[in-house]
Amino acid sequence: MRIFSKLIFAAFLFLLTGCESEEIISTDVVHDEYTVVQAEIQANKIFPSVRFTKTLPLGIPYTIEAAELKNVSAYIRKNEVRIIPLIYTYDGLYKPLYEFYVEEGETYELFADRDGKYIYSKTIIPYKPEILNSSYNTSEFYLNANVRSKEDEVYAALWIISAVPVVTADDYFSVSSGNPVTTLSVRTSPLPEQYQSNAYNYSRYIQVFAFDKSFKEYFNTRTSGSEINDPFVQGGSEVSWNVQGEKVIGLFMGITPAVPQQVF
Repeated sequence: MRIFSKLIFAAFLFLLTGCESEEIISTDVVHDEYTVVQAEIQANKIFPSVRFTKTLPLGIPYTIEAAELKNVSAYIRKNEVRIIPLIYTYDGLYKPLYEFYVEEGETYELFADRDGKYIYSKTIIPYKPEILNSSYNTSEFYLNANVRSKEDEVYAALWIISAVPVVTADDYFSVSSGNPVTTLSVRTSPLPEQYQSNAYNYSRYIQVFAFDKSFKEYFNTRTSGSEINDPFVQGGSEVSWNVQGEKVIGLFMGITPAVPQQVF
């Protein structure tokens, strides 16, 4: 999903360097290399690949050929029982030994080893968000949906304009969470001015996404550190990634989208 990849990419823009501008960054600084883990596991789809890469030193342009890792030993454990090896394919992507579909409510754990360094993560696949109602805030120009929350899940939303071509918000506005079996309000970022008029009354949609609960802490800390211009350089410990290990960052995340709902 492009929006999910954009979120990870954006977080890398804020990884710690101890500097505030590109002009004062010295390429002579000792590079502190991190392993990067990326996987978006979506309900009702085939289990995807898990990507293993490494951060690159300042001054080295990012390419997948330079960043990919080919020597990771990895497997996943499904529902705490079933072991499925991950096999390197290309561009740092490690795919399961055989294809299978991901289902709502399942649990996945990642176990990996890179040069003797242990990597672990765990995620739960959320259920499809249950949308109770939706509305358009005509004073602040955002879309809102009320959803019934579930345990270990958090929620976010994007606005969609059914134009030609379709236009979608670039990012989530916030991530909402609450107690199980309660009603939560989930909102989008404000619509751009050109889509606020009555001409788009029948073109506005809201799409709600359910995430593993660890996504909220990541979302709220993803801009920790100093901004730089090269996204794959230094690892940042202040961002709350949901992978564990020595010098490891990234997301191994369960996500389930709802069907986009028209909002009048």
